[in-house]
Amino acid sequence: MWYLYVAEISFYAVIIGILFAIFKIKKIEKLKTVLIILPIFMVLTIGVTFTLQEPEIKVKEAISYEIGEKTSLDKVEATYHFVDVSEKVKTEENIDFNKIGKYEVKYTVPSILGDYTKVQTVEIFDTTSPVIILEGNEVEEISYKDEYKEAGYTVSDNSNEDLNDKVVITKEEVNDKEYKLIYTVEDSSKNIGTATRIIKLIDKEPPELKLNGSEKIDIELNSKYDEKGAKATDEIDGDLTDKIEITGKVDTAKVGKYTITYKVKDNSGNEAKKTRTITVYKKEEKVDTSNKNNNNTNTNSNKNQNNNSNNSTSKSSGTIYLTFDDGPTSSITPKILDILKSRGIKATFFIINYSSANEKLVKREVNEGHTVAIHGYSHNYKEIYKSVDTYMNNIKKLQDKIKKSTGYNATITRFPGGSSNTVSRFNPGIMTKLTKKVVEKGYKYFDWNVDSNDAGGARSSEAVYNNVIKGLKKNRANVVLMHDFSGNTKTVNALNDIIDYGLANGYKFSNITKSTPMVTHRVQN
Repeated sequence: MWYLYVAEISFYAVIIGILFAIFKIKKIEKLKTVLIILPIFMVLTIGVTFTLQEPEIKVKEAISYEIGEKTSLDKVEATYHFVDVSEKVKTEENIDFNKIGKYEVKYTVPSILGDYTKVQTVEIFDTTSPVIILEGNEVEEISYKDEYKEAGYTVSDNSNEDLNDKVVITKEEVNDKEYKLIYTVEDSSKNIGTATRIIKLIDKEPPELKLNGSEKIDIELNSKYDEKGAKATDEIDGDLTDKIEITGKVDTAKVGKYTITYKVKDNSGNEAKKTRTITVYKKEEKVDTSNKNNNNTNTNSNKNQNNNSNNSTSKSSGTIYLTFDDGPTSSITPKILDILKSRGIKATFFIINYSSANEKLVKREVNEGHTVAIHGYSHNYKEIYKSVDTYMNNIKKLQDKIKKSTGYNATITRFPGGSSNTVSRFNPGIMTKLTKKVVEKGYKYFDWNVDSNDAGGARSSEAVYNNVIKGLKKNRANVVLMHDFSGNTKTVNALNDIIDYGLANGYKFSNITKSTPMVTHRVQN
């Protein structure tokens, strides 16, 4: 404020100078008094000005900073009556230098007339873009068949905003083997941050390798082995059949098991491998020790397979009748039906009571030309073998249900446990009566003469396979007992091989019909 004093002094000096000049020129006596009084007024004026002078706080009215640029305000300079009073300045502020916004700062200095305050506006702004930090790799390689699974990301921003859920990911195709994922995020100050991840599509899938023919082949000693080969295809490289490597030899002059290995690689180095087992055997003496005790017994009954002499005819000799008991089940029956359909084979299903969900399987059996036969509404031995009437009601109840579901009138039946069962001996003579009664009522019942033992001692698909082929004979009708109860995967896994063996050895397959001669056991109760 020093310029006020200079101005006042200059003003009075000019006035005094003018008056003094007039006094000297015109010699006016009264001017003497004026010249004396005027300096007094000048002193008084300067005194008043000095008293009313405000302190000077040296700050701008408005300033701004980038977020995070500072942590505190600079020290403020102030003067009062030409004296430095910076140490007396009191500052009131609540600025968060890490948060965008406008803040008000008050600076106060004491004076003769009271506290003097000056207000300053401070703005914290953000011009820095957010940073997206990608987790995982910036260049990822995945199978061309897969979708990229996001590895994640985090967003860092000066404003400390949580922007992770505001990231937008867009996909940009580069070519058929590569695309980009572009990550974009915008903060509250409209600053935009981006990051890019490259996804490269590579071939990690092995070719599809399929054997021509069965994985298991049985050939007689000293016969010729014809290599059937395999086919290989790849979704990327196409037909790779000519690149298949086949290793292994079969010595048809020596009984034993031989393995042929098939390998193929695609252009990306992915390999597929399969093997085929060839068993060379002597006629009527197939080499296999997995089930030496093949007496074909069942844990639930004595399954005596001595057939009556009239149980097969020359018409059915050499025929294999595949039969499946205790279905349908949702886990096994569809798989068996799929195999039979693919091989063009018809079979016979001796079913028990079924749920509404499994009704479709019974319909499928009928629609695909198989024989749906009656095993019984119930399989509870103590209940069904109480009396002749009880048993006949048991099969009639299921017969009616089958007809309602499919329109087919089932008249082929099989006794639970077989006609030779001994579990019914709590009711002496019941099986003798029932075997006569069912025939009188127009039914035909069938037992079996080949037992896969899949409900007994056979613990593997190999055991099921061996039990069946050892029981087959060319001079009769071969009724094979198997099951499609839940979880019986060993029978599913053996089925194709059994069919292969039958076809390779001159057998034919058929389902049991009304015209098929009955194959029965010797009744033991």
